[in-house]
Amino acid sequence: MKVLCGYNVNIDAVYTITGEDISDLLKMVDKDELLEKIYDGPGEIRSITDLVAGLVLHMQKGTGAEWFIYSDDVFHFLKSRYYEKSEIRLGGNMGIMANVMSHMGADQVVMNAVGDINLIKALMSGGNIIFSGESVPQDTSTSKDANEIIHFVFDFSSGTQFDLFGTEVIVPRENRFIATYDDINTELTITPEFEEYSLEHVKDMDGAIISGFNQLQRCYPDGSGYSERFEKAHSQLKDWKALNPDLPIHVELGHFMSMDMGVSIFKELAGTVDSIGMNEDELVMLTELHGVPSDMIRKMDACTILDACVRCASSTGLKKIVLHTRDFMMSIFSKGASSSIREMQSMQFGVNCAAVFAASGRLPERSQLEDSVSGLARSEGGVKQVNKMQDLIGGERLECGVCGDFRGFSVCILPTIICEKPVSTVGLGDTVSSATFLRWLEIGVNGGQ
Repeated sequence: MKVLCGYNVNIDAVYTITGEDISDLLKMVDKDELLEKIYDGPGEIRSITDLVAGLVLHMQKGTGAEWFIYSDDVFHFLKSRYYEKSEIRLGGNMGIMANVMSHMGADQVVMNAVGDINLIKALMSGGNIIFSGESVPQDTSTSKDANEIIHFVFDFSSGTQFDLFGTEVIVPRENRFIATYDDINTELTITPEFEEYSLEHVKDMDGAIISGFNQLQRCYPDGSGYSERFEKAHSQLKDWKALNPDLPIHVELGHFMSMDMGVSIFKELAGTVDSIGMNEDELVMLTELHGVPSDMIRKMDACTILDACVRCASSTGLKKIVLHTRDFMMSIFSKGASSSIREMQSMQFGVNCAAVFAASGRLPERSQLEDSVSGLARSEGGVKQVNKMQDLIGGERLECGVCGDFRGFSVCILPTIICEKPVSTVGLGDTVSSATFLRWLEIGVNGGQ
């Protein structure tokens, strides 16, 4: 398979934050100011108090989020305090997805090359990558040199405890909070080399997987908004479709800094691309489109999530939504866009890859994938949701899941494979999505729909 990948890649400094770490940070901030910001989350980081508020807010809920850093002082504080203690990994939705696909057997993966190229190359494990038109040397060494596009990823675990000014907080589930310092991906930078290479070779490509729109900012220092930057990328996708109408384009949505931006960009992309992937937090962001209460979605009720996804697809004309959560994965697609067997087999491949990555922190060798997941168990919560879904959509059992119909759409759902103590939750959504897309392309070529 030959795949185009845009647009965002960065360096992740991954740190597992403990209750003791939070206690130390709480000593550095004003109590009243912090409680006010926890109650009304600023959604961005301009001070240490904003940082601590974001961590506490999302650890309390067990939810994931990404807030941008708009303070050099906060960046230098994070870098001096956590960078050397962090695991330095390849980051950015596109960077992770490109690496997964190349590692899991894609013949050629073409990346939009931005940032510290040498450091990014050194963090990639896959082969057959074309980086701005040149093959990437396979160097597995890592570096902790400073980088201008560092995303500080704070992993937190279920059961982590800390005292919040006399109130005991117990984290309900594992997740991560990301503090992002990045002036390159926020511009949705597209290199001239990627533009030229993709236009020249798009007719030979089997698919394209795109991400990074969530890095866009509502307002930039020059006073401009995100629209012009989005339109440049959107026009590129339209050009690809014009040159190769059969090119499947999948977009990973990501967590936007504002709901209205997320809704606007989703609606624009829905008329161009073939599928959009997201998690439950990102689905909540689209409430304006589906009208489903966010608390019901966050309870991981599969029937409620299906209802929200179908409403989003129906109102925008989108052909397919792929929804991935901790406990289950779901595909909702219009008739003729795919087949139940193709969806279920590709999702199972993606779930397997993500499970091994969660358990080991490394991507599996493809030949060893089945053996690698043999010691891991299906999510009990996911199995319950699959059974509940079968009561709603009827249909048939396929693989470990269920396929059926709902309001004119085909639906497939299967439980994930759970690692109770994951090495990291970072990149699991990108791993499952890109592995699923790769397998979906392969099945289309080898077995049709």
